[in-house]
Amino acid sequence: MKTIVAPLIVALLVLASPSMVAAQKSKKATDQELSELLIGKWQVQFEDPKTKRKSIGWTVYAKGGLAASRSITKVGDKEVNLVLQAKWKIEKGVLITTITKSSDPKLVKEASVTKDRIVSMSTKQFRYIDRDGKTITEIRVPDDKP
Repeated sequence: MKTIVAPLIVALLVLASPSMVAAQKSKKATDQELSELLIGKWQVQFEDPKTKRKSIGWTVYAKGGLAASRSITKVGDKEVNLVLQAKWKIEKGVLITTITKSSDPKLVKEASVTKDRIVSMSTKQFRYIDRDGKTITEIRVPDDKP
């Protein structure tokens, strides 16, 4: 009986360790931690089944609160390219983006502001809820991608 108890205790401790680590990691990240994680290049893709619109976009978030993005949207045979520059900050878990320059001001107005509630963020994935209540997932990509 003694020979079974010691390995059983070790096995329970080993199995419990990942859950303890997961519980520690579940603490809510601060705005500063989220801001540091956000720095880099992110990609998002989506398709609107109603309009048959397909989009892909890339945003680069830089230190100092500057961002640049490029998106390509296809509706049927038509393709719209959009380039934006912006300022960003995170407050109370919300990414606030203010457009400072737009390649198509009719489509996206300069000085327009978006507020996206961050759901989760890691070194590889960024998930948030946009102004329409949709959950959006962006994936980190290397800087050498378009």
